[in-house]
Amino acid sequence: MSFVFLAKQGDKQVFLKIVKPGFIRDNIPFSVLCTEECRLHSSIPTFQTFRGKNGELHQQVPDQLKGDFAELSFFAGQTITLTEAARDGIDEIPEALNDIPGGRNGQLALMEQLGAYIVKVSRASSAVTEDLPKGVVTADPTGFITGRQVAGDDFALSESLTHLRTPEDRKALKHHIQSMLQNLGDSPEARAFYQGLERGDLEVILDCFNQLEKKIEQSLLSDPAPDVPVHNEVKPANVGAVYDAVANRWKITQSFDFDNMGFGTPENGDQTPLEKDLGRTLSFFAFDPLSGEFYADNAKATIKGYLERLAEKMSEAEILRLQNYIRLGIVTSYLWRSSYLAEELQGQSTGIQLARIDPGIHLSQIREFDSWLNSNSFSEMLEVLQNTALMERHRELESEAQQFRNSPEYYVKREEGRLREYDIRLDAAHDQLNCS
Repeated sequence: MSFVFLAKQGDKQVFLKIVKPGFIRDNIPFSVLCTEECRLHSSIPTFQTFRGKNGELHQQVPDQLKGDFAELSFFAGQTITLTEAARDGIDEIPEALNDIPGGRNGQLALMEQLGAYIVKVSRASSAVTEDLPKGVVTADPTGFITGRQVAGDDFALSESLTHLRTPEDRKALKHHIQSMLQNLGDSPEARAFYQGLERGDLEVILDCFNQLEKKIEQSLLSDPAPDVPVHNEVKPANVGAVYDAVANRWKITQSFDFDNMGFGTPENGDQTPLEKDLGRTLSFFAFDPLSGEFYADNAKATIKGYLERLAEKMSEAEILRLQNYIRLGIVTSYLWRSSYLAEELQGQSTGIQLARIDPGIHLSQIREFDSWLNSNSFSEMLEVLQNTALMERHRELESEAQQFRNSPEYYVKREEGRLREYDIRLDAAHDQLNCS
């Protein structure tokens, strides 16, 4: 629950990341550490973070602002992060896929970049977990424990009730929701939310959430995920990119999602396999935000970019988990978007007015995905992508890079500040393969 603004701090243009009151995440400092790691030691063009009081990685905007800071007076009392803006500006990726520049070709080119970006961010950021400052909370923001907490907060439910273990639980859920519907107002978003809750959308979402939790946990027990500690939520509102229409190429310029990077462990509810990040991204970029239609070509392009940055093929278990993580991404979106209406639903006044998307669209996305799977094989689609001679050459590059990251030379280059140069050469080698 966070928002990005372009603001000024003195003579500097900055991106201001503000988190909605009541949703301040304790892992913002951890997320900023990850961002700084990417900026200093990779080719990912993130920007310097301005430190707050006592060098803290986030800031509390004073209630009274003077001088250069007065331009931030609208945000008085809020917790924020500030990062230096790109010199030539940043374009935020639009929420609606058909608004992405370049038409279908532009969409698919962007999807490939995002797929590779998922791997690059996680890989670069993982170094911060080796020496975390004491007291930094690294809870997983899109895992099952946090997801269940969000569901409870949105709808004022007990943790136990979210499991829907018995028929009595289902009756209690329906009665509880019915008792709150009268609080929703007459805005189009509120009425759509009302209709969805009345027809049982929340019960469907919780059932899907609970089924996915069992399936994924069983999969991780029988086929443990590789140790990939850091993940980031790559979605339209969080990613900046600049488009070269002549070359039909995108440059990812920034990820704004400081409050949603996570460090997954079994203790906080998720071992954070990297395919979860890909599934979350696909839940945004492979579905129409209005009709819910699943776009297989978008999924293929994103997965292709992702596969090009792996040293090994995805296993059968990873592919099946990815399919489930796409569903989890959609379910997570329903829960988070419900948060925009939660205060109104619970009869509480709120001073923040936002354009709110009807969470019910995510049920349409689940149905559309299931419909596509009835006549198509997700596993076969992915196997075709990863079993090509070109993809094998990409894997060879990443295998060499993996050996480098495990060598003494890696630490020498890191100490000398030369990892970014290495990363740029690796990017160029992948690009050359795709242009050959």
